Amino acid sequence: MRRPSNNFSKKQMPRNEFIPKILEILQSRAEATANLFDIFFSGYGESYKKMRRTINYGPPHFKTDWAFEYQQRQQFYSLLNQLKNQGLIEKKKSKTKKGSVWKLTKNGFKKLKLIKGKVFNFSKKNINYKKESDDKIKVVIFDVPEKERHKRTWLRNALIFLDFSLLQQSVWIGKSKIPEAFIYDLRKLEMLRYVQIFEINKKGTISQLP
Repeated sequence: MRRPSNNFSKKQMPRNEFIPKILEILQSRAEATANLFDIFFSGYGESYKKMRRTINYGPPHFKTDWAFEYQQRQQFYSLLNQLKNQGLIEKKKSKTKKGSVWKLTKNGFKKLKLIKGKVFNFSKKNINYKKESDDKIKVVIFDVPEKERHKRTWLRNALIFLDFSLLQQSVWIGKSKIPEAFIYDLRKLEMLRYVQIFEINKKGTISQLP
């Protein structure tokens, strides 16, 4: 059996990458520590865990690598306590399950929202949707608050990219199909509540698009 290298205990989890993922998991529901660990490492973290295990241990000789698992859990618990001390998550008694669960605090929601905003690239150069035209006229109306004007600027640039023209203030018109990726970005940026999209068919009937 190959022993772990001396540097193994000094290596830490990439916290800048993992913190947003923990907050995203707790955004939907509270989780116990063990469940949170399993959920976290069942997706993105699993590939990372296998990679680190191979680098430090070499190919595994046993199905269960308890030493690596133990260290990962200790680092994960340390990260949870760090987030707790920062006021981003809190531990409370569960009303439906035995024991305690981790929950996202108000500051945690704000932090996650800030992180998501930073991750999204608002640059005009980053706008690249598939453009398709049809015979139906689309009308896009939006009212984005001034405090989110960077999102409003991005929306205008996206509509220009999709060959929409300004009809009047905050009202744009065009014949391009609305890409699903564009709707996805509106949802990701929490802008759907500010935007209304209508379609006018050949008979002049107006219908609102999702």
